[in-house]
Amino acid sequence: MPFAAWRIGWIKRHPDWDHRLYDDGSIRRTICDRAPRWLPTYEALPRAIQRVDFFRYPIVYLDGGLYADIDTVSYLPCDPLLDGENCVLGIELHLHRHLQEELSYDQPWQLANFIFAAAPGHPLFGTLIEAIARAARTPARDDEIVQEVTGPRMLTRVVQKLPKQEARSIRILPQVAWNAPWAYPRLGPLARRIYARHACFGSWRTQNPVAQRLWRGVRYRWPNPFAVAGPRMR
Repeated sequence: MPFAAWRIGWIKRHPDWDHRLYDDGSIRRTICDRAPRWLPTYEALPRAIQRVDFFRYPIVYLDGGLYADIDTVSYLPCDPLLDGENCVLGIELHLHRHLQEELSYDQPWQLANFIFAAAPGHPLFGTLIEAIARAARTPARDDEIVQEVTGPRMLTRVVQKLPKQEARSIRILPQVAWNAPWAYPRLGPLARRIYARHACFGSWRTQNPVAQRLWRGVRYRWPNPFAVAGPRMR
């Protein structure tokens, strides 16, 4: 697996950052030691991937910074995207209307939870942690429930329901910045727009990830490769 090489890439392109890698043991210890009030939520989540999903929100809430999954590849320093911002999120997918309606989203896009950044104590993550706490005991009958309770669907719904005043403090990047489709080559102008990309190993899935992606993929929209801004909160 190329995870170690990808981590080196993040360190090389962000030499002044404090880089941390958490495993299952350090995740639980951190919650016990620094955020015991969230331990009941952590322990109530039925699947290991949900506990990993959950941890990324309290650690950014506590310390601030940028979170990225270990299968996220760094191409360019992200500092220009973060400077002066309180919270930066990225589009994971643009959706056709029927998929938007199926997922009950207010807007036709889904946010990525494999990478995001925020200042410590940003209210989005307090709201998100509370929403997960209310749903934590939902039986994880399939992979769809994982996305609904701790994954990108939960993040997307919480953000799309935020009051306007809170939403104004969030910058949403165009999809090309952090999750350009692999069909988009890093050549010419695109090489300056693709900062990172998700390899999306999907090792946590219990169902066939290829079949899931093909089925969902026919209902995604290709993002504008030259977009300079993400969607504005309505």
